[in-house]
Amino acid sequence: MTDSKDARRALKDACLALLDGVAGEHPSGHQSKLAARYLIISQSGERIGLMFEKHVSASAHVWISRHFAQGLADGIVPVREYKAEQLYQSVDTETEPTYGRHAALKSMRDMA
Repeated sequence: MTDSKDARRALKDACLALLDGVAGEHPSGHQSKLAARYLIISQSGERIGLMFEKHVSASAHVWISRHFAQGLADGIVPVREYKAEQLYQSVDTETEPTYGRHAALKSMRDMA
């Protein structure tokens, strides 16, 4: 295993440990190898769905609703937006439309 893969695994393990300490498992459950789905309750009582990409081959992405991520875009955390209207679009006229986000989000009603 390469040093970068070891570093990525260590980062993801630390992120998962932090999330396990502050959040509960999302009602849709965790996905064994690819994603961990969480539910965080804010101080105001809002339910915040969050998905963390845990597979070692992927970067450490956190998926969260745009509503809760608005303040992050101005900070040091890179934010990429995936709008609902961009889902299920074909690359060309000969292929079937694809989901367009991480498939583990499909079972999270608040994030799908």
